Amino acid sequence: MHSDNEFFRKKKSISTQSFYKFNRFSQLVHSKKLLLKMRDYLSRVLSFNSKSSLLLMLLVFVSMLSNCDNAAGQQEKKTTGAVDIKVDTIPTLNATKLELTKQYCLENYGVASYKLDSPKIVLVHFTVIPTLKETVEYFQKDSIESSRTNISKFSQMNVGIHYIVDKDGSIYKLVPDTVIARHAIGFNHIAIGIENIAKDASDLTPVQLESNARLISLLKERNPGLEYMVGHHEYNDTTLPHYKLFLAVDESYKPHDKPDPGPRFMSDLREKLKTEYDLTFLK
Repeated sequence: MHSDNEFFRKKKSISTQSFYKFNRFSQLVHSKKLLLKMRDYLSRVLSFNSKSSLLLMLLVFVSMLSNCDNAAGQQEKKTTGAVDIKVDTIPTLNATKLELTKQYCLENYGVASYKLDSPKIVLVHFTVIPTLKETVEYFQKDSIESSRTNISKFSQMNVGIHYIVDKDGSIYKLVPDTVIARHAIGFNHIAIGIENIAKDASDLTPVQLESNARLISLLKERNPGLEYMVGHHEYNDTTLPHYKLFLAVDESYKPHDKPDPGPRFMSDLREKLKTEYDLTFLK
């Protein structure tokens, strides 16, 4: 039997920490070069006794080291949100699906385009489907199952998702951030979707929570316009701020109440993003 990892075809790694480490090293090297220049300058221009010269040089040295550390510290503070994160890519798009997406957007949002230009919402789900392999196979289909009558009558386009987080925390990209996926009625035109492999809320794992936080931190870095983070169980709440962005050309195509991923997971995710990544989103 093939493992889930053997099922995938293309991998991509994303890393940002090495850049910041190199940047800080460069700052330190630059400061040391300045110190050497200062030493040479002082040795030429100072004419008073050697003890005074030595004291002054020490004071300059301490001052410049302090400035260097402060600059490096400020750089670290600015890049606190930068994280190491690996994302494996599993392509699910083809010409047929893109054409179905374009038609879906025309019929439901009034725009004949599949492009997701300015995402505003991160929308979090769990799959109900118990394994990664089954989930990917489901999303790779072009057309929605006819048995899903509550949504299939509005479009033949299959449901889709941008990211999947497996139970071990592994992250997979199925749809580019710049392409609309069908995962949230009325919000697909402005939402990036994340699915977590789980049968129900009790099946979600701590490492999935961690990976969701890391992924959302990265998405915010790439898309500064992201303002809202919403659980699928919250997306139909007309009292929440995000609901003002709801759009449906066909008024009969309405959101349905959903249980995923549940209040506890979203509460923990919001707390982790706030305390560990200094990120707060509207609901």
